[in-house]
Amino acid sequence: MTPTDDDRVAHILDAIERINRWTAEHQHDDIYRSAVMRQMEIIGEAATRLSDTFKSVHPAVPWRDIAGFRVQVSHRYWDTEWSTVEQTIVEDLPILRDAFTKGAGKLRL
Repeated sequence: MTPTDDDRVAHILDAIERINRWTAEHQHDDIYRSAVMRQMEIIGEAATRLSDTFKSVHPAVPWRDIAGFRVQVSHRYWDTEWSTVEQTIVEDLPILRDAFTKGAGKLRL
């Protein structure tokens, strides 16, 4: 069964929650970094597969940047600075999470 927009948003929110939990609970060793990079890939892949209708309802979300970051961590992993990943965790993931959870406390389609 093909995931719906709701499923994909749930995947994004789950990945963000995992990254936040791991960031608070674990040493920031190679295993942590690998796990975070995988979750970043999931966020990017799910975001790129959201419908155009959904994306048009959320124009403030930087869809191209999210897709570009997924390409970076997936296909240019050797050239991805960890400081950029950390900055994304601190600055961008909360904004993305809030874009889907603010207001009525749930996603507005």
